[in-house]
Amino acid sequence: MTIDDFWNIIAKAKDTINPEEVIEIVKKELEKLSPEEIVSYQNHFDILHDKANFWNLWGAIYLINGGCGDDSFIDFRYSLISRGREIYENAIKNPESLVDLKLNDDENERFDELFNESFGYIATEVYEEKTDEEIYDYRENNPYGNDEDMGEDWDFDDKDECLKRLPKLTAKYWGKWE
Repeated sequence: MTIDDFWNIIAKAKDTINPEEVIEIVKKELEKLSPEEIVSYQNHFDILHDKANFWNLWGAIYLINGGCGDDSFIDFRYSLISRGREIYENAIKNPESLVDLKLNDDENERFDELFNESFGYIATEVYEEKTDEEIYDYRENNPYGNDEDMGEDWDFDDKDECLKRLPKLTAKYWGKWE
């Protein structure tokens, strides 16, 4: 599976941001694949997920949500991938692009949209259903699988620092959830 094939699967869910619908659509697509293709999908997913592990992106979701811990940042990166190639790649290049992210006004639904933990486990579940084996024995080593190069750490609660690094997001979200 190529990276384009991976993104084509995600694109099948482009018309919805409802986390449960996205999961169902992608799951149905993965069920059509061979076990080897599911492993390849998971390898692409892992690389993209780890590539999104950097401080400025964490700061962006921290501002958008009014806070974001370690586990939530993992779940946010799952959700970011689920939104498709364009949103993902724009956020990687410039986290400020998330200022235009369409979010539900309902706080609970917005939270589910931003932190879609279950999306991260679709391939694992489909693979295990097909093979009765765990996918992790067949995954490739991930070149982004470490926390060493996240960029410069900074204080997300320091408004001046946020304005310096993410001025648009800070202007839109600073203090909004207090």
